[in-house]
Amino acid sequence: MTGLTGVTAQPANTTTTGASGNPPSLRTLAQTADVHTLGLYVQSHPHDRAKLETELVKANRSGDIARLKDTLRYELPHWEPRGTNSGGPNYKTRALPDTTNLVGTSSAWNGMVAAGKVTPSERRVISQMAMNEGRLDSVQAYDSETVTAGAMQKTINANGTGELPKQVYDFSQSNPAGYKALFADKGWTVAHTGKGHGASDYTMTFSADGKPTTPQQTRAYIKDKTAPDHWNAALDPLLQAGRDPAFQAVQIQDFKTRLDGAMAGTPSGKGYTQPISAYVTSEKGAALVLDESVNRPNNVPHTFGRALDSFYAANPKASRDPTQWTAAQRADYEPKIMTAYEAERTTSSMSHPTERAQTIVGPASPLSDAPKSFVPTP
Repeated sequence: MTGLTGVTAQPANTTTTGASGNPPSLRTLAQTADVHTLGLYVQSHPHDRAKLETELVKANRSGDIARLKDTLRYELPHWEPRGTNSGGPNYKTRALPDTTNLVGTSSAWNGMVAAGKVTPSERRVISQMAMNEGRLDSVQAYDSETVTAGAMQKTINANGTGELPKQVYDFSQSNPAGYKALFADKGWTVAHTGKGHGASDYTMTFSADGKPTTPQQTRAYIKDKTAPDHWNAALDPLLQAGRDPAFQAVQIQDFKTRLDGAMAGTPSGKGYTQPISAYVTSEKGAALVLDESVNRPNNVPHTFGRALDSFYAANPKASRDPTQWTAAQRADYEPKIMTAYEAERTTSSMSHPTERAQTIVGPASPLSDAPKSFVPTP
């Protein structure tokens, strides 16, 4: 693989280029190359695929044909067109029932629960809500952003800033060795370039062929339609980081932080003073709030405020202070508020609000709708 996926320029790999620097024979490849190297060759020489598979059969490697297909589909990026003159590299994502690298199946959870960083209830809420998002190893570069990666689909924008640089910077501070192994040693570096601590204050760039680049050069390197080796060199480290339990824990913690912030928010309008968490105490309710926060983070107070307006218009005698509700009143009021909130989500700017809600509240959801079923960390 060296020379095709490496960050720095390397001597020719005779497995993929031949001893003279020329492409090896398909027979030699079929006899000597591992499946990933075969995939790299086919990525650059797609018209040779059928002939190479024939040579694999002759080399008694028929079983590797299916593994080659899997590698080409899920382990190597392909060009995803967008419109007439745009697009970029993209890794195909596995479809259910394959649960590989879903948030809910991460091995990082057990340690986080044992350490008291999340509760089992928060694990259920985040895992189910994250079914609406990407996988932990999701990576694509075909839209207006330079790169989009991870379960929460954080991005590096054209200026090199964004939520992904902030996430990686935080990882570099909490786990320097992990950052070095997963990112810096693979060509990706992040720096605190601003005066604050927001997403625009951190810049992440890629060293192409061992040379530092500007954010604009990083973008051009990745989005070169004629250079699959660029896609592999820049994007494979992000793919592999998304599969590492240490960086998966960072992604999960970001969901936890988003959940805490959304539940602590105060609904907009009509003098509401209690946080959303005072009204929402079920797992399904918490997941719906988190879902909107991830999809449209600035909308939650307004959407939830309109839901409360609707509830109190229909229930004028209900106390405006949910901490004063009796257990019987909460059992009556909270489901009505969540029904109103689910309806208000459909009038907001969320993408696919009905479908996303069904993942959370539908009959297949393992979450509870009982008041007080959601148990946050102390």
